[in-house]
Amino acid sequence: MSGLIALLRDLHRVHRQKRDLREHLDRLPYQLKAQRARQARAETAVKDAQDALKRLKVSIHEKEVSLKSKAQQIEKWETQINLVTSKKEYDALKLEMAHTKEECGRLEDEVLLAMTETDERSAALPGLEKTMREVRDEVARFEAEAREKQANLDQDMAKIEAQLKELEAKLPDDFRAAYHRVVNSLGADALASTRDRVCSSCSTGITAQQQTNMMMDKPVMCTSCGRILYLPE
Repeated sequence: MSGLIALLRDLHRVHRQKRDLREHLDRLPYQLKAQRARQARAETAVKDAQDALKRLKVSIHEKEVSLKSKAQQIEKWETQINLVTSKKEYDALKLEMAHTKEECGRLEDEVLLAMTETDERSAALPGLEKTMREVRDEVARFEAEAREKQANLDQDMAKIEAQLKELEAKLPDDFRAAYHRVVNSLGADALASTRDRVCSSCSTGITAQQQTNMMMDKPVMCTSCGRILYLPE
């Protein structure tokens, strides 16, 4: 079993490299999703602002139409009132005119407020549109960089997996099954170094015999955490 401990050391290093690559690959979709959500929020902000402006303009138009109609009605009543002979009818008409004039005043105030809000929203819209364009450009760049990054990571992963397969082929036949069992269970944490006769993973001490076995290039498992142990360089 010459070189087993050195082989285990190399295997642990490659397993950790593979885990790190996998973590980078797994993060990419979440990062892309976050960037696209950011773009969607910017686009929604613009659309909401545009829709709000449209609603304001429609509201202003409707109020102006109503205001014009009421003003015309008041003019009509002002002509009719001179022809009224009944005091009761005269008082009723005057009351109706006064009420309608109050409504006109309220509508004028509402139109003025809506116009002010329209001006403010119109002034803010270009800034929102600029932000949206900037975010779109940033997201497009991120997507391009992410595609390139994923391609590079995929290449690195293929190299690591090939290297791992090559190293695992060097394991002794009578140890390979035990090795794969622990790796399938613990992944990159299946192996651990020892220092001062202590497992670096669970801090459990090893026996003098275990230390001797490793020095003789024999496989040793931690009696506490079950990891495959190896001596540090």
